[in-house]
Amino acid sequence: MTLIAPNACDKLDSLVPQQQLEEYASKRDALPLQWSFSVVPGFFKQSAIDTDDGSYDALKDHFGLAKESWNGLIEELRSLNESADDNTQYKLVFCARHGQGHHNKAVEIFGLDAWNDHYSHLGSATLPNGETIVFGPDPFLTSLGEQQAQFMNDAFKREISEFGCPLPSKLFCSPFTRSAQTFSITMNGITISKDGTDAKVLAGKPLSPLVTENLRETIGSHLCDKRSTKSIFQKRLSGWGFQFEDGFSEEDVLYRDDWREPISDQAIRANKFLQFLFSTEEYKDDQIVYNASHAGEIKALLIATGHRQYTVPTAGMIPLLVKATRND
Repeated sequence: MTLIAPNACDKLDSLVPQQQLEEYASKRDALPLQWSFSVVPGFFKQSAIDTDDGSYDALKDHFGLAKESWNGLIEELRSLNESADDNTQYKLVFCARHGQGHHNKAVEIFGLDAWNDHYSHLGSATLPNGETIVFGPDPFLTSLGEQQAQFMNDAFKREISEFGCPLPSKLFCSPFTRSAQTFSITMNGITISKDGTDAKVLAGKPLSPLVTENLRETIGSHLCDKRSTKSIFQKRLSGWGFQFEDGFSEEDVLYRDDWREPISDQAIRANKFLQFLFSTEEYKDDQIVYNASHAGEIKALLIATGHRQYTVPTAGMIPLLVKATRND
């Protein structure tokens, strides 16, 4: 059994109806956005239309690197930014999905249709064998999810130490527990450490991930997508250095029981995250960034950057070489 691989539900969940793509484009074009985004082809195999996302295993192929080496990619990225005018920027963005949560386990048990129609509106369910699964609000990782995140930690360390994979200099995270748990396991000893005391952090010193609402999963209706309070998040992830964006509220003021955010709106949120990333002066020189979010949010980021639709399994990751062009 492969620890990290897409299943049938992942594939179905990654698909975006053409109508939603058109609605996103219409909503985007109506906003006074500073930047337009695209993915530079030829850097990663996931962006190539002939790469089969159902069978291609990027974890066995340098995360999908299409260049001869990571050093070559880094040099080309640096050259792109050095030769770019003031209206153009390039960044390598690692987009990571959280490991299996209890809600993912429930989807696999009950099926995507039953989940969307019924179980997603509940907080838990009892299985025929008597086991109770608690999957909302804001569920934790399962033991498998923790194993998957550790697998990714090992994969990153190996790719960095043996092949020169670059380290991110800025970190961002969804406000959900499952993403932050995945982040803390995956990046432990690489860019973050518990209480900041690990002298062996590959980044030289621990960085502080920024928690932002624009990386959260699809808003509304599904109880698993209602976040915990800020205080509970801080208690659960104490010592890992997480910081919060300005204005981050104590309560989840975005969640509603009677409404589910369409992917066109979520892609606008993803676009706003990218606007923030490329517009913040503090991040101008940060060419490599890492974020941990969700299947729906990665789908939204792919839409916002014009990347092809691509299935990312639980705990999987897709790298994007993003070009930002300033709008007139």
